[in-house]
Amino acid sequence: MSDIENKIREEAKKALESSDLSVVIGWGAGSVPFKTTPVFIDKAEDVDKLVWNPACVNNLAIYLPKLAADKKVGIVAKPCDIRSIIALIQEKQIKRENVYIIGLGCAGVVDAFNLDSQDFHLQDVTGLDWTNEGLKVSTTSCDYTLSCSDCLRDMCLVCTKREPAMFDVKLGEAAKPSEIRESLIPELAEERKAYWNEQFSKCIRCYACRQVCPACYCKVCFADRVEPKWTAKKATAEEAWMFHATRMMHLVGRCIGCGECERVCPVGIPIAELAREMAEAVKKTYDYEAGDPNQESPVLGQYNENDFDPAHHG
Repeated sequence: MSDIENKIREEAKKALESSDLSVVIGWGAGSVPFKTTPVFIDKAEDVDKLVWNPACVNNLAIYLPKLAADKKVGIVAKPCDIRSIIALIQEKQIKRENVYIIGLGCAGVVDAFNLDSQDFHLQDVTGLDWTNEGLKVSTTSCDYTLSCSDCLRDMCLVCTKREPAMFDVKLGEAAKPSEIRESLIPELAEERKAYWNEQFSKCIRCYACRQVCPACYCKVCFADRVEPKWTAKKATAEEAWMFHATRMMHLVGRCIGCGECERVCPVGIPIAELAREMAEAVKKTYDYEAGDPNQESPVLGQYNENDFDPAHHG
């Protein structure tokens, strides 16, 4: 058990015993060592179920709108999860006083698909740990050390915000990214259109990207509306364009770039790349970043006389 994992358990136990928390949301051991699963701890004697390791990939903020609606909830959170929490507070989906944040410094989390392409078998993995040299993978026969570029999720390779922006307790130190991966999206308009045509043609309209997104909390999604009908359920490239482009417009200035949509996509659409590009446009145009604790409201909920007019092309 790592020192940070032990401290997480201590802080969760202390919070459950001394405050009015109804539950602490965190990560627990998965069915195999390279995976974890969300756990909900409501008894101090169960805090030993909490774990912290490079496989803690889920953005747990998705559970807050329901669990913290009318009671106080504890949450163990990575920096990207915390930016989701801040966005939910700014959008008045939860109240700050209803959330107790155990914030963690982060070194990035692993992509199981990247581990599967290495020189060992996933079923032989017995443990994952960060070291100064990279990711230490322990197997039944020997240990391996992988570089960040060989094991991290794509969104972690472009993440520079590895310190928690809001917390009640902070544990662990962030690790600076060793390299920043450039975008894979073509720059020329026609090439970009062809690229996304190819990607969206793979979409099976399972809506996993929507279901896992902390920012997708509408009671009725536009994709499910009958009147007006925005898009058909058919899994065609044209309908997929409508779904993904409209959903992305709904996330402008709100997506914090956790990459959960991309992680759960069963056909491997790099939709987080599109969200990242939109976030860069918002930053350039309005000097605004989603999940910034210094902002009181979302960018589309603000108005300044000097704001850029998107209808002005001169």
